[in-house]
Amino acid sequence: MTQTKWMLHAKKADFNKIAENFGISPVTARIIRNRGIEDMESIRHYLHGSIEDLHDPRLLPDMEKAVGILRRKAAEGKTIRIVGDYDIDGVCSTYLLYRALKRIGARVDYEIPDRIKDGYGINEMIIEAAASDGIDTILTCDNGIAAVSQIARAKKLGMTVIVTDHHDILVEENEEDLPEGGGKCFLRPMRS
Repeated sequence: MTQTKWMLHAKKADFNKIAENFGISPVTARIIRNRGIEDMESIRHYLHGSIEDLHDPRLLPDMEKAVGILRRKAAEGKTIRIVGDYDIDGVCSTYLLYRALKRIGARVDYEIPDRIKDGYGINEMIIEAAASDGIDTILTCDNGIAAVSQIARAKKLGMTVIVTDHHDILVEENEEDLPEGGGKCFLRPMRS
């Protein structure tokens, strides 16, 4: 069996001082610093940010359109399936979307792909299973921006697809690189 050796990136800071100031371990302080968070106010904000510190979600392109579609589908009693991802932002996003949609009375369930069996993101098997289960709308989170053929298949099967994904696509972005819209809504990643 091969052994994995973990290396910490060597950005400099007084990790003990940061740890003492914020009641965290020096290792956590190093991780925060390695994420590019340097000054004490930024560290405080990172560790103890509030809901008021979050960006307005309406800054995402097509957010109002996506919300409108989801409200309408919930009011009509249509079934919505959230397709998340198995990593931490995918699981958390799936949970938050599920709770929010349940709160407005939506008929909703979720699918988190198996990392080994399914690989990353939405795939043909997930689309076919959704169709078999009578799903009307698929809402992706943390995946889907490059799922052109999968979304085309869902559309052919009569499903509405809303893609929310913060990843960049690997090719130069133009309309041919994104899944076909045709009555669908896509929240594209914001560029910094």
